[in-house]
Amino acid sequence: MVWRSNASTCLPTAVPPMAAPSLRTVYSVALAAEKEREPASGYRLYWMGPARFGSCDVPVDSESYVIVGRHALCDAVLDSDPQVALRHLMVRASRLDDGAPRLSIVDLHTGLGFALADGRNARTLVATGPLGIVVGGYAIVALPGGEPPAPELPAARVATLASAGSPYRDAPPVPSITLLPRAPLFGESASFPHASVAVSVTSARGAAVVRVSALDLELGVLVGRAPKCNDVLRTVLNEGISRVHLLLRKNIAYDLASTQGTYVGGRRVRSAPIESGSPIQLGSVSPVYVHVAIAER
Repeated sequence: MVWRSNASTCLPTAVPPMAAPSLRTVYSVALAAEKEREPASGYRLYWMGPARFGSCDVPVDSESYVIVGRHALCDAVLDSDPQVALRHLMVRASRLDDGAPRLSIVDLHTGLGFALADGRNARTLVATGPLGIVVGGYAIVALPGGEPPAPELPAARVATLASAGSPYRDAPPVPSITLLPRAPLFGESASFPHASVAVSVTSARGAAVVRVSALDLELGVLVGRAPKCNDVLRTVLNEGISRVHLLLRKNIAYDLASTQGTYVGGRRVRSAPIESGSPIQLGSVSPVYVHVAIAER
């Protein structure tokens, strides 16, 4: 077998770190850009890097989300810094009980993660109010719709899940960031003692069943060929499956800007509800089928 390198996935052996623009600068540019655009009901992302500036909306919709990374299929393409993963982050917006928008960011099992405005590294969070993060050589600002923006990026109250109450219901009067545990890679919870969700994977290479916990499914379970997948799963997932192909989170399956796509009922989808007994097809050539079932107690 002859190994052929892929320029989009092979990084230089030594990559000098790129300095990201200051979040204050990007926030100022984002405020100026907001004056020229229609109001948004969810969040709007602005990113700036080496000779790059872009923006996109993150609507408040259970089926809408944004994938951030170097891959050309991502919604927010950060292609100047090779330290940014092909598929680096998934960003979603939802709404709290009082109507305020809330942002969630999930790191897609990258080695870099992302940094908050105070410099600390994070993997997964939910936030209210304006938010600024740094990904490699890029600074990203997220502005919520429906409220006048502050002239300066406000400092957010940062808490962990244990000390923040419920980040899914409680909306503090000041911008807040709640840090959550990292989304597990599919197969990491195979020996979890209270695993109650059975995920089966079948392909032409064979079949495997892995059990995950309800908490894992709440945080999001990543399915793909990432090196940390256990040995059984790596024999089932073929080369047509992206390293991080699918995210199973709560009751939704999200395609992560995969190259070969995700299909339900023969139709290519960006996201789909997780329904017991309904297969989710990964890829179109030598496809892999994923079934999710809640085990009876």
